[in-house]
Amino acid sequence: MLLEILGSLFGLVVALYISFKVFFPWVFYDVIYIRSFLKFLSATGKLMQNGLFLIDSFEEKVVKCPDKIFIRFEDHSYTYKDVNEQSNRVARSALQIGLKAGDTIALMIYNEPAFIWSYLGFLKIGVRMALINFNLRSRLLVSALKASEATVLIVGEGHELLSVVQAITVDIPEMEIYIQGIPNGEFPGKMKSFQAVMGLVSSDEIPRSHREKVKHKDPGVYIYTSGTTGLPKPCLVSQTRLIHSGCFCRTFGIRSDDTIYITLPLYHSSGLLLGVGSAILEGATVVLRSKFSASKFWKDCRKYKVTIVIYIGEMLRYLNSRPKEETDGQHCIRYAFGNGLRMDIWDEFRSRFQIPNIAEFYASTEGPVGAINVFNKVGAVGRLSPILRKLLHAHFIKYDVARDEPVRDENGRCVEIKPGETGLYVTKIIHRHPFDGYKGKKELTEKKILHDVFEKGDRYYNSGDLMMIDKDYFIYFKDRIGDTFRWKGENVSTTEVSNVIADLDFIEDAVVYGVQIPGCEGRAGMAAINFKQLEVTSLDADHLKAISEQCNDLLPSYARPIFIRVIKSMSLTSTFKQYKIDLAAEGFDKNKILDTMYIYDTMQSKYVEFTDAIFNSIKEGKIKM
Repeated sequence: MLLEILGSLFGLVVALYISFKVFFPWVFYDVIYIRSFLKFLSATGKLMQNGLFLIDSFEEKVVKCPDKIFIRFEDHSYTYKDVNEQSNRVARSALQIGLKAGDTIALMIYNEPAFIWSYLGFLKIGVRMALINFNLRSRLLVSALKASEATVLIVGEGHELLSVVQAITVDIPEMEIYIQGIPNGEFPGKMKSFQAVMGLVSSDEIPRSHREKVKHKDPGVYIYTSGTTGLPKPCLVSQTRLIHSGCFCRTFGIRSDDTIYITLPLYHSSGLLLGVGSAILEGATVVLRSKFSASKFWKDCRKYKVTIVIYIGEMLRYLNSRPKEETDGQHCIRYAFGNGLRMDIWDEFRSRFQIPNIAEFYASTEGPVGAINVFNKVGAVGRLSPILRKLLHAHFIKYDVARDEPVRDENGRCVEIKPGETGLYVTKIIHRHPFDGYKGKKELTEKKILHDVFEKGDRYYNSGDLMMIDKDYFIYFKDRIGDTFRWKGENVSTTEVSNVIADLDFIEDAVVYGVQIPGCEGRAGMAAINFKQLEVTSLDADHLKAISEQCNDLLPSYARPIFIRVIKSMSLTSTFKQYKIDLAAEGFDKNKILDTMYIYDTMQSKYVEFTDAIFNSIKEGKIKM
């Protein structure tokens, strides 16, 4: 009798397994996916329940493994103890110049160890940091600094940084400026030496009492994003989010014996929050480079026995384009972890360089919920099945790109997409998935919130990203909405670029948008301009010089338009949004565009005529963008 019952139960289990495998195969993916996220939740839960912060975890690692290498940079190595002592000096120096918990400073430092120990030092005393993009110049830099409401600016080593800041001191008279790396000397204006202060203070441990009033919901750093609503603005990254970001790599199994290679700028989330944060929480090692170099990438990986590389898709495209070598597959890499990797690059990179695992993820600095592909599924950034939607409160809704708004039904509610369709990624704003928003004006935060999405009164975070979902509920990034496009791993605000170009006295108006180029990640900038003198339809030498100087002086290199297109007048018959869509659809194709066009020549640092020969060379991949 017992054997019959056991046999029946076994048969039922087998039948259920086969049924799920045939009719609901995606459930098995969900089991693996949920299990990977439980590792993440377990790690964050332990820290949060014990009232600990990221900086507490770092100090624990200093006690546990003081002599372990934390940072390798160029020909130098720094142990956890070394970095801790330097961060203690930073903290004491900050106290010495009058900073305290709750104050905000702006940090503008290149990728170097000083960035990391400055970051840790300010965390030790609860000082909030606005992380400034060191590519910003002039008006954009002033805007970012003022938006931070920082009282002090810390500038890293480098004469270029010094001159850039010196050029805007008159615009930030209320801000104290301290220079790192130069102990003493003659500084322009009111600038002072932070290094000199650090040389006078102790490296002894900083009492935890200096940050005892800091809460998990309080800001730890402000990271800038242009999002989809205009100028770069500081996203509030809470102390909780610092922990969550650092634990994110638990989903694919990061270990304490891993060595993480970081070439991405530390002022962005991927480099600092995910890369450095993961190393801190695991007690791992970071190999830091000042900037990405395709020619030195694999040499570094072999030299330092790198096991995890953090990437953006553009980096891997550059690596693929390098001449093949016999040593291509010789390395210790277990995982390549990052985002923005196109399908065509994915397969070539994985096979040519023999990468066992690629963990492509999706997240935004301010977004409540992210996703990660732990299945090596080519092109996917994660999953969102019916089960996961319930758990994560995340959805994809139909979006009208031309009208720049979600599609709503007769009841005014948004409509979920079906497998095979593309929709806008939104996440419900609830207690465990908060949207902290942006520093400053509340309207900036409100612009990112959708109301009455599925029920009256509900609130959802608008990611600004369009995704496609397949029949197995894997999700694939497609595009960004609004007045932003992505190029060279950076978000470009079309509004700001338009304003810079339209400031020239001979230009009536400028429309900026992104165009796709074969073999390139993201979209290259195109500025369609028209003259105040309507009869002018081309640029002479003086015009080209003026536009080149304006873009070079006032825009970061990634935001500078690749193409200039001269049009007779802006459209008056359709919506401005639709007009931009129509222009973008024509791309940079000289066979479709009758207008005069120009292209930025990086060798000459100026715009030149866009000829048929240049167009064909770009199509054939002979010119690298």
